Formats: sequence, C-alpha cells, structure tokens
Amino acid sequence: MTLSMIARHPDSGHLGAAVHTGYLAVGQKVPWVEPGIGAVVTQAITEASYGPRLLDLLRAGDHPEEALAGLLAEDPLRESRQVAVVDSAGRVAAHTGRDCVQAAGHAVGDGYVALANMAESVGVWSVMGDAFGRAGGTLSKMLWSALAEGHAAGGDLRGSSSAAILIAGRDTSISAWDRLVDLRVDDHAEPVTELGRLIDLDTMYTLMGRGINAIYEGHRAEAISILQSASQHALGNDQARLWEAAAHLVAGEMDHAETIIRGIALRDPRWRVLWDRLGPALRGPYDSP
Repeated sequence: MTLSMIARHPDSGHLGAAVHTGYLAVGQKVPWVEPGIGAVVTQAITEASYGPRLLDLLRAGDHPEEALAGLLAEDPLRESRQVAVVDSAGRVAAHTGRDCVQAAGHAVGDGYVALANMAESVGVWSVMGDAFGRAGGTLSKMLWSALAEGHAAGGDLRGSSSAAILIAGRDTSISAWDRLVDLRVDDHAEPVTELGRLIDLDTMYTLMGRGINAIYEGHRAEAISILQSASQHALGNDQARLWEAAAHLVAGEMDHAETIIRGIALRDPRWRVLWDRLGPALRGPYDSP
C-alpha cells in the first residue's frame, strides 16, 4: 500500500505532503512541494513527472482541477495512476484510476486530500482525513497523525518500508527547493514511527536554531524560553540543553548554567569539553564595554 496526504495548513498557509509505503525510498518520487505554489503526490503506477508539471501549471495560474485533468487526458496509463494536488489557496483535485490495486480511493476535505492504494482495508483514506482534521498543531504533526492512523487502520499488504514528509512555506520569492521540513525514512521496519521521531527531532533543531540566534542577538530571556521548549522535544538529545545553559551563562546565571552542564556531562563527558571551549566564545561579546 501507498498512503499519502497533501494539505494546506488552515492558519499558517504552509503546504505539505506526507507518504508511507511498502517500497524503498518513497520520498524520492512521490511527494512534491513548492513554497507558495502547491503540493502534489503521484503514486500507484508512479509517474514522477506529474509533480513538477503540476507545480508548473499551478505557478502559471491554473486551477488544480484544470491542471490535473489536462495531464490525465494525455496519459495512456491514467487509469493506473493515483494523483492529488493542492494549491496555495487550499483548492484541491484528486484522481484514483479504476485500475489501481484495491483497496484504492481518496477523500477530499477542506484544503486536503488523503489517498491510498493496495490497502488492506477499504476506507483508510477516510480515516486519514478524519485524523488530519482532529490533529491540530503544525502541518507536519497533522500530516504525520494522518499517516499513523491510516497505517494502523489499513496496513500495507506488502509490509512497511519507507516514509517521507515535505513542508514548504508561503513565500514564493525563495528557492523552490527551500523547504521548512524535508525528512525521509528510506528503509526501516517501522517507518511511520521513525518519521514521527525525526519530526520531533526536527522541531528541536528548529527551535534550537532560533534560540541560538536569540543568544547572539542579545535577547537573553527569549533565548532561555525558546531553548527550554526545544529541550522538551527529542528527549535524550542534549544539544538543546547545552545551548540552554549557554543562554543562562550570557544572562549571568552561572549556577543555573553549571547545573545543566553537570547533568548532561554525566551522560557524556564530551559535553564538558565542549562547554569549556564554548564558554569563552560566548562571554567575549558580552564582556566587551
């Protein structure tokens, strides 16, 4: 089975695609996104060119239904294709060919499409759509929740191998390949679970980057708050804790910083080595008159 989901986030306007399958490296050909333009998935008998061609048509101003219908009309294998597209306004279009391996189908909702083929159970796509609507939070979390519930409800008749997620923002002035989230699990016994772990880790690194920037920009209280939040994601990864200690250091809270470092150094003494090197580099700019 390949199950996938494309969507526009109702609040942020972010565009995304997430997919899971019993085949190797699904992220290579199935999901496509472009900032401020749209998202596409192309699966079943996959024709990867549907991705960039549909995005080109959206960029030129075509409605998703018009764009998809035009490509299908010239495709002799259209009844073996499964394709969905969403644009920056949340308009969607989808196609499940009658020759797709059963169970196959799709569900269309407000700004999203859920679709599956070769599914163990009929209606997996509806389960995914319902899960997406309930999830809330970031688009990556909403898409992952849809994949997880769809996987649990249907299962892949071939087993489970890979998963991927792509998220892009709204700004069309940046590179077409500048994604907010770009994560792939190419081969894993539990790819959906592993993808969820990577999403949590990605959230940590994103917050950590914001916190580090706040340190160097002199926003000390903001840095502490952001890095404390980062530490709650991907528990067991102590990089965010290191930078949380750094934020306390530049705020003059030496005892608090040392308490954090002592704790993570017990798990890995190399954090103490790095801290001893990082400390002077951080103190320098703030000790200058």
